[in-house]
Amino acid sequence: MRKLISLEIKKYKLFSYLKGVAIANLAIMAMLCLVYYGEKVEGVVAYENYEMAFGVIGSIIRPVFIIFAAVLISKLIIDEYRSNSISLMFTYPINRKKIIIAKLAIVASFTFLTIVLSNLLIGSVFYLVDSYLHFVPEALTGKVLTDSLITMTLEAIASAGMALIPLYFGMRKKSTVAPIVSAIVMVSLINSTVNGVNLVTFIVIPIALAIIGCAIAYFSFRNIENVDVI
Repeated sequence: MRKLISLEIKKYKLFSYLKGVAIANLAIMAMLCLVYYGEKVEGVVAYENYEMAFGVIGSIIRPVFIIFAAVLISKLIIDEYRSNSISLMFTYPINRKKIIIAKLAIVASFTFLTIVLSNLLIGSVFYLVDSYLHFVPEALTGKVLTDSLITMTLEAIASAGMALIPLYFGMRKKSTVAPIVSAIVMVSLINSTVNGVNLVTFIVIPIALAIIGCAIAYFSFRNIENVDVI
């Protein structure tokens, strides 16, 4: 399995996506600055405490990399079905399910790692900048940091599962655009706020969606050994 994943990464030159990840992180940092200065002009404190600040950072990072994952699904899976190049791969003396699992593992791992690492990077930069500019009224405490790390990890795991949901829409008509569009719609809905409460704060929602994503991945390919690729 590790060899398959390595071959897929080399085949699609997935390390080139790191440039996009870096650009996304810079854009997120710029957005956080705009939020701060925009609220400051209005005489409002943008980040009342670190719990709120880390929540805002996470709410921006998760949608960005779930959409990134949809792009990977289009490239690694849907495009191969659309061009029928997947048929060539299935002629190799390798279990078909292993091939698909390797592709899905890349998507899920990419989503989890980029969300975790981006949160850690941007959160650290945010803290360092705040230590000089003091734009967060309350100090960062050990409890807030620990709680935020736990929440971030749980949400990253849930996002890795949610990132597989767009697979369903792409496989229906072998469309490379459908996964990206569905991912945008999905993150818009789960990041929506109802009566001042973000839906993601109810951890049961992203966990349920993660389970749905894993179920979609399973049912999409459970009979792949016995089904001809059309």
